Amino acid sequence: MKKTLFLTLAAACMLAPLPGTAATVYKTQSEAAASVTKDGYILVVYAKGWDRFSEPFCKEIIADPEIQAAAGDAALILAPFYQYAKPEEKQKQAEVWGSLEEPRSSSNETYPCILMYDQKGILYGRVQGTSFLKGTMAERAAEIKAKLEAKHKQEELMTQAGAASGVERAKLVGEACAIQGIERPSGWREIVKAADPNDESGMVRRLNLDYYGFSQKYCASQKDGGLELGTEETISEMEKFLKDPAYTPEQKQIFHAVIIGTMRRSGADASQLKGAVMEMKKLAPESHMGVTADQYIKLYASGDSKK
Repeated sequence: MKKTLFLTLAAACMLAPLPGTAATVYKTQSEAAASVTKDGYILVVYAKGWDRFSEPFCKEIIADPEIQAAAGDAALILAPFYQYAKPEEKQKQAEVWGSLEEPRSSSNETYPCILMYDQKGILYGRVQGTSFLKGTMAERAAEIKAKLEAKHKQEELMTQAGAASGVERAKLVGEACAIQGIERPSGWREIVKAADPNDESGMVRRLNLDYYGFSQKYCASQKDGGLELGTEETISEMEKFLKDPAYTPEQKQIFHAVIIGTMRRSGADASQLKGAVMEMKKLAPESHMGVTADQYIKLYASGDSKK
């Protein structure tokens, strides 16, 4: 009876599906380089010497089965990052990071964090902040998986772009740049300009829109580099931008914001401002500007003279 049960269980185990791939943990980038796959490198980075919480937290993360499964075939590396590294500390850090570019003091990382590099060693994604520190392992794993999948989608689009030319190539690169949650592909600016020098696709305009510079141009005084076109002319210019299909809904919200600011400075009443804000919100309700639209109405377009 026991023998029969054992054989039945053994057969069931043989027929069961094998577990999915899981990342391999390496001590250094140079150790991982010989077998790195298209899933690249994933560094779990802790603040060495200036955050006692950081290192044990990252050790727990890198050892977690959900994290390893989410990382696919990537090379997982537990990596220290010194805030003000002495020469000997720089050497220790370099031994782990190898050829991977270390974050600059002016970059966007917060520690501890997860940094994701492609097979060539180019940084394309970050998992950090409150959701990383306070979230569950399942939530962290989901974010890693999502960024890895986004990168592969981007690489697929760039491969298609490499086989295309002209406007089609520019549009494919634009689509690759539009993927959220990761960095734009390397060389996107040069590729688009070379493929579509006359910007027939509109991708040069879309991808090179500088939100701050645009707002400065149309909202600042002349002494601060602005055009000072006046209310009607500024609104007329924004309406031209709004009709241009090259720009994304989120970008068009910037044009609406210029209109709203211009209207407010010219003394528009609450009902006019509210209408303009709602037009902006409709374009992309879940974007940063879409979400803050309601608060703007409360502050400036509610009709409450006390505000």
